[in-house]
Amino acid sequence: MRGIRERFSVNQADRWPAALANLANLTRDYPDAAARVVTNGTGVYALLGNSDLTQKMALLAQQVEFQVCANALGEHHINPDHLPYWAQVVPAGIVALAEAQNEGYAYIKP
Repeated sequence: MRGIRERFSVNQADRWPAALANLANLTRDYPDAAARVVTNGTGVYALLGNSDLTQKMALLAQQVEFQVCANALGEHHINPDHLPYWAQVVPAGIVALAEAQNEGYAYIKP
């Protein structure tokens, strides 16, 4: 398969393990696939600190784009400076999801 474009939405912290497993399979089986994760809601908490999850995200960030909703960061009183370098803050997660769909990305919600 060529031209795979997958967009994952993670808006709950407990959904990260499933999302990361899906992303690991996707990047392994389809290394040329374009993958983007948009996180908002309580999903933003998983990007803080050093954990098994952030280590897996950091490895995947070599092939996967991670976008974080600025609104969710504000809602949860998280300073964007505390996010990993590979996490891109976007103004609104819902808009980032719509833009990705407009760009031809399929929507995956693990």
